[in-house]
Amino acid sequence: MNTSTFIKDTSELEKTLLTLINLTNSDTYNPFKEIVWPDSIENHKLWMSSSLMSIHGTRFEQELSEEQIIEISKWEFINFCSLNVTGIRELLIEMTSRLHTPGFEVLSEYLHYLIAEENEHMWYFSKFCLQYAGKIYPDRALAVASFPEADIASFMVFVRVLIFEEIVDFYNRKMGQDKTLPNFIQEINWLHHLDEGRHIKYGRQYVNLAYQELLNKYPKQRILEMESTIKGFMQLSVQKLYRREIFVDAGLNEPGKMRKELLSHPVRQQFNKKLIASTAKFLTQVGLFSDSSVFPEPESVVN
Repeated sequence: MNTSTFIKDTSELEKTLLTLINLTNSDTYNPFKEIVWPDSIENHKLWMSSSLMSIHGTRFEQELSEEQIIEISKWEFINFCSLNVTGIRELLIEMTSRLHTPGFEVLSEYLHYLIAEENEHMWYFSKFCLQYAGKIYPDRALAVASFPEADIASFMVFVRVLIFEEIVDFYNRKMGQDKTLPNFIQEINWLHHLDEGRHIKYGRQYVNLAYQELLNKYPKQRILEMESTIKGFMQLSVQKLYRREIFVDAGLNEPGKMRKELLSHPVRQQFNKKLIASTAKFLTQVGLFSDSSVFPEPESVVN
């Protein structure tokens, strides 16, 4: 028997999934047919909210010209869209492989809806990158510790997906309501947020229930190893938002040095903590984290 899903009492989860399916069915918007793609995106405007940009709160905001900052914002948003493409691709692979397999009977019906929506998201984020920047940044594969136990390995997949979705939604909510951005960028961010809210609700409930089963099965040391691995994944996920190629494509000198300075900057470190604070708090409340601190001091940086 597949032991990757192991929740004994699924009654509350089933209620939540039914509610989410009904909400999804009530949303008749079809991005493939209804998104109106402009010929171009305004180049005189920021493409990412200034408060979300990697240079916000640092000396670069004062030292760089307005044109340079706008150019950085363009490539930061392309990186953000690219991270959605590569993150959703992993999600689709992992979720599709679990459809109608032993242990995932309760989830399968909802996963069909989730997969359909995520396919739409991957399409419009990839189309944005290709149509307005001519490329998608490839995924930077970073090693994450693996677990031989099937149930833990599967649980870690769902946690990674939840972390990815919550980071993305943090950006979506801000940019979807930022009137300083081009209208189309606001539109696709808000469109994504409306779907992600449902996915996060399901993800949190599933992770909580699944973790309680693991907690009763494995010794404390194994749980601590899971915590360490998940926190490491959160650190790496945040660091991907500071991609060196952003500064290369923006035409800036010493992009690697700039990235390292940004990652070590106190203001940026505070932002990074705020970015994952809600997720860390949730994982602490369910007992997976012994504390909500994710970033070590000093923070390690992947080159």
